[in-house]
Order: sequence, then structure tokens, then C-alpha cells
Amino acid sequence: MRILGIIAEYNPFHNGHLYHLKRSSERIGADFCVCVMSGNFMQRGEFSDWNKWERAKMAVDNGVDLVLELPFVFACNNAEEFAYGAVRLLDGLGCVTDFSFGSESGDLDDLKKIADFLLKEPVEYRQEINALLKTGLSFPAARSKALCACGIDLEDALLQNSNNILAVEYLKQWMMIGQAMQPWTIKRKDNGYKSLNLDGNFASATAIRKKWKQTYQTDGIADFLPNETLNVIRFGSSHTEHKKKQLDKMLLYKLHTMSKSELSEIYSITEGLENRMKQAVLLSKNMDELIARVKSKRYTETRIKRILLHVLLNFKRSDYERIKREQMMYGRVLGFNKKGVELLHILKKTNCADFPIFANLKKQEVRTYHSNLLLQYDILASDLYNLLFYDTIYSKSDFVMAPYYKK
Repeated sequence: MRILGIIAEYNPFHNGHLYHLKRSSERIGADFCVCVMSGNFMQRGEFSDWNKWERAKMAVDNGVDLVLELPFVFACNNAEEFAYGAVRLLDGLGCVTDFSFGSESGDLDDLKKIADFLLKEPVEYRQEINALLKTGLSFPAARSKALCACGIDLEDALLQNSNNILAVEYLKQWMMIGQAMQPWTIKRKDNGYKSLNLDGNFASATAIRKKWKQTYQTDGIADFLPNETLNVIRFGSSHTEHKKKQLDKMLLYKLHTMSKSELSEIYSITEGLENRMKQAVLLSKNMDELIARVKSKRYTETRIKRILLHVLLNFKRSDYERIKREQMMYGRVLGFNKKGVELLHILKKTNCADFPIFANLKKQEVRTYHSNLLLQYDILASDLYNLLFYDTIYSKSDFVMAPYYKK
């Protein structure tokens, strides 16, 4: 039996994702497909344009058998920690035989070579990258230069491409946990994650979202989305700029009322960044202005966006250290089909997973799970998202919403 694992955000699920899913399933001969998907906040420090339940429906309606949520503390994090959570969640299920990811490169051997080198992290590499970081370069740029200086032959900007970066991090985690799953990579069909081109049948999620937000109509994006996704979008929620302004106000107030010492405890705030943030908040009318005042070569816009979400949720460095130290993990079911039900039965019957699987957060076993920081942050993140976009916490909370089931 071959069980395929996929890591994704699906914001939204587009033709490129469908191509990746079908090609991976065909190549592997998969009997089941399970996807680990980000919740309501994305890896780049932004809220999802469609909530996690809507995106889980997109995934299941397009052929994924079981969708599990990637916990917030991993989902809204840098590439290394994103990969740490996602790969360990898949591996911890105890039944996933293969996992597949998209990449701009499409060359698994090259990506493995880079991952192996970075995992060994020779002394000369550490010295080189530390010296480059001190010049103010961003981490991705410094890493590429350091690898080249150490004799690793890279294609132009190979590690400047977002999916290649994640691919290398997935492989590093895979190597660290014992290589039980077989990795596969499928070359991306669109023009890249940041591309805004809308031509042919493939476009990046970035381009699709940008076009969608111009009119909140599907006419301009229909060619790039499966019908199943279009059906969800047409009847789903629409997030407007008004909601973003609400988020801006909440964030500015939170930053203004927190002390420098409190800010210094927030995960991902380092090197005295709290001082710059306290100065910037007094002069900024919104999040965009704040980011412009704080960002630098070292602190990119994406990194600052993640930091700001961490501030809103009071995500502390000490909490994340505890989460990793105690290897906290659980599987939160967001959606499934009939084959997904069968897979859940296999997980329950064999007891092969290293952690509990939750489909309903009202159950007693979840209440006894109160000490798990991972779950607490997920609930808090969903509460924030629901308050922003639906003006309510309870009616769409994780304690009310049930997984999507395609019968």
C-alpha cells in the first residue's frame, strides 16, 4: 500500500496544484493521499484569503483524501521551521510511504546534494555565511553566496526561489528523521511563486489572488482554477481591505502597549529589533508604513510580517522552544472523502501515529490536552482570524466547525 503525503497551502488550490497532485499520484501509484495544509495564516506572514475549511474543501473536491492542519507555530514560520513541522507531521502518522513537493528545479538529486551539505554544515560554510550576514545580506542571499564559496555549484538563483528553498528544507528534515518516506519532486508548471503573469492554463497563487482582489469576481481567474475550486470561491467568503484596516489597528495598538522587554520575548524578534519597532509604531498609520520603517536587507518584508503576527498572538520564544523540546504534535482533521475515512480507520486500528488525531475538538480527549501549547496557539489563531473576518469568534471556532466530508 502506497500512501502519498503532500505539504501545501492551497491559497487557492489551482491548476498547478492539480497537476502536482495527479503527477505525484500517478508516479507513485498512490492508494491514498494525505495533505498537511496551513491553517488560516500563511508561511509568508499573511492571513489566508479563504479560510482553512474552504481550502480543505478545495483540496478534497480535487482529489486529496485527507487534509490535516499544519499547526500555526510551524505554518507561520521560516522555511526551516515550516518544513520541520510539516515533514514530522507526515512522518509521525506512521503510514505515509512517499511524500512529494513542487520545485522550480525539478531535479531531486541536486536538491538532495544541497540538503546534505547544509545538514552537515562544515566549519568553512558557517564562517562564510556568518561573515556575509554581518554585511546585512538576507539569509537566502547569504546562504547562496556561502554555498558557492564552498564549491557547491548552484544554478542562478536556485536558492532564491521559494519552492526550491522549501524543497531543500523538506529534504533536510527527511534526512534527520531517518528517511523512512520516499521523496519525490515535480517541476512547477507556472512562472514561479512571485510571477504575476496570467496566461495559458497555469498561474501562481500570487497572481490569482491579486486578480481576484481587483473585482472579487471569478471571470479573470477561471482559466487557472479547477471547477471544484471555482465553486468554493463563488460561494465562499470575501475578504476586503476593510478587514485589513481592522488588523492594522489591532496590531498598532498591541505594539504600542507592549514594553520593549515584552517584545524581546516574542519568537523571531532578535538583535534589538524591538527598539526599532517601538520607534516605528509611533510614526506609522498602518502595517505597510510600519514594515517600510522596520525592514532592511536582513529583515525582509516577509520576515517582518511573520513577526507582527507573532506579536498579535503573543507567540513567545520560550513557548516554541518548549514545543520543540517536548516534540509536541497532533493531527487536526480539516477534510476527507470516503477514502479518507478508510485511512482514518487504518490509523485508528493500527495505532501507528505518534500523536493523537482530532476530528472534533469538543471531545473529552481534547479537553485533557489543554497543556499542549501547540493546540492553544492554533485555537487562538483561528479565533483571531474569525474575529477579523466574520466579526465573531464562537460560530466559526474550532470547537464548532466540523471537518468537510465529501461522501
